[in-house]
Amino acid sequence: MVAARGGHEMPRFVAADASPLIGLAAAGIFVVLRELFGTVTITRLVKDEVNARDRLPGARELDAAMREGWVRVAPTPLETWQFVEIDAGEASTLALAAQHEGALVLMDDARGRSQAADRGLEVLDLAGLLLAAKRARLIDAVQPLVSRLARRGFTIPEDARLALLRAADEPHAASARDRKP
Repeated sequence: MVAARGGHEMPRFVAADASPLIGLAAAGIFVVLRELFGTVTITRLVKDEVNARDRLPGARELDAAMREGWVRVAPTPLETWQFVEIDAGEASTLALAAQHEGALVLMDDARGRSQAADRGLEVLDLAGLLLAAKRARLIDAVQPLVSRLARRGFTIPEDARLALLRAADEPHAASARDRKP
């Protein structure tokens, strides 16, 4: 949240790509988005990408969130096509976020995150969202969610997983090779 004139909180504009939405749904904690940010905006391209997987995590959760009104769908900005080397959903998310000062981008793709950083946009990936949820006391632990994600085929790179567990103060969950004999 960002403080506005008069001391009232103004919600921060949050634009999400498909991967973090699918990952949070796979972890069973899609609703933490509402708790962390209030409202999240996606482009029609991102909506279509998530809904193309209607039997996989994310589609049902996204449809419910849109019905409840805390996930909003914005038209795909014309500037989407200025972003190269990333897919259309990521490009549309960055183009949408670039239209809002101080926007936060939820995105996993490394190239997309790099392009966001080049444009001065703040980015959180799935690992960052899990950590934010723990710090906000919306979840008790990160490790069980990381394990659930792995079982569902949604893996976090090993170095990012270990960094996440350390940051979440869950060192007992480090891999065996990191433990000293």
